[in-house]
Amino acid sequence: MPLPFLPHSRVKATVVATSSNAKNGQSAAASGNLDEFMRLTSVGGGDELGFRDRGGAVSRHWHSVFNTFLDYRRQINPIPLLLIPSKKSTTKRKLYSLQAKSKVSEIEFPKPYTWRCCGSCYGWLATVDDSLIITLSNPFLKVSSINLPRFDLLRIEYTPCQNQISKVFLSDDPLFHPDNYVVIIIYCVVNRLAIHKSGQKNWIYIDKDQDHFTDVIFHKSLVYAAGNLSHLVSFDLNGETSRPPKLKVLVRPNFSTNRSYLVKSSMENLYSIHRYRNLDYDLEDDEIDTPDTTDMFKVFKLVLDDESGELVEKRKVNHIDGDIVFLGDNQSLSVSALDFPEGQPNSIYFTDDIFELGYSLFGPQDIGIFHLKDKSFEKYYQFKSSHKDLPPYIWILPHGRLKSTLSN
Repeated sequence: MPLPFLPHSRVKATVVATSSNAKNGQSAAASGNLDEFMRLTSVGGGDELGFRDRGGAVSRHWHSVFNTFLDYRRQINPIPLLLIPSKKSTTKRKLYSLQAKSKVSEIEFPKPYTWRCCGSCYGWLATVDDSLIITLSNPFLKVSSINLPRFDLLRIEYTPCQNQISKVFLSDDPLFHPDNYVVIIIYCVVNRLAIHKSGQKNWIYIDKDQDHFTDVIFHKSLVYAAGNLSHLVSFDLNGETSRPPKLKVLVRPNFSTNRSYLVKSSMENLYSIHRYRNLDYDLEDDEIDTPDTTDMFKVFKLVLDDESGELVEKRKVNHIDGDIVFLGDNQSLSVSALDFPEGQPNSIYFTDDIFELGYSLFGPQDIGIFHLKDKSFEKYYQFKSSHKDLPPYIWILPHGRLKSTLSN
């Protein structure tokens, strides 16, 4: 299996370019060891420690090349930053780096941001106002914001508010595919799906009988959507553009979770992650006494048919191909451990995205790291009580454009 995120041919081309400063006398030997280097870096998904253990037969030159290559990878595959609200300003937010373990910079929005961001992908943030107008903005680049078509308020059963738009997903970076990207949203209190294709003026609304969705992913030529009843559907957006697509049920509703997420690993495998929370609810007083906290994640590998995309097997596992996964209001994503050596492989970094219960009482403080290996939790950032009534934290990829370009 090639190093994650980059095709094998590009890995080889990059390694050759990295080692091009070798003297003529070293070039022949270097060329002779290139295939061996590629074999070593491909075993086990490109594990850094494994490479160092196996690399005794490879020259110092290739160890140096490998280290340079790791530096290159980490520049083009950035680690998500945590976007933190500011109590002093309604237009600014701070960025917290997991690698530096500190706030590294501050970004400013062109206008005061709304209560919560309902999506984050390719460096773009999705926000929504009380009129249910969704706006995409990229705080890292000097580009115009994108206002999506007005949402049909008749589709909302209750009073419109920002929480009626649960999550926003992008198929591609609008910067590089301005005329060929798709937006999917999860909306209303029962979490239905709606679709917007760039260039169109309206939303396409999925069948009302299909609901309770919590996550969406674009995988190969299909779209997959998972829900908190552990159900899974797929549909194709490559055909008719003005009518709702036909949903194919892959897993029928069976048991309840608080959230189901879909994530693609750096080795291109698809996983379903179920999140469970412990709610201390006093039935007599009808009150929530303590914050709602996550007490377990379960991971399932989705084995799909290469031709049809049909689900062949849903298998419970204790790994995510060695990746580190980031979950929350952002579009779920995984990062190779090669690119984030400070992180623990097969771990889940999560933010508080379950605002239905206890959210406004205690603030979005259900954040942390879950380690699949021993089922333990730890904190990556200490929630501040001063943030209780401010917008919740969300993951955002800096310079998402680079990763989008290089992974195509």
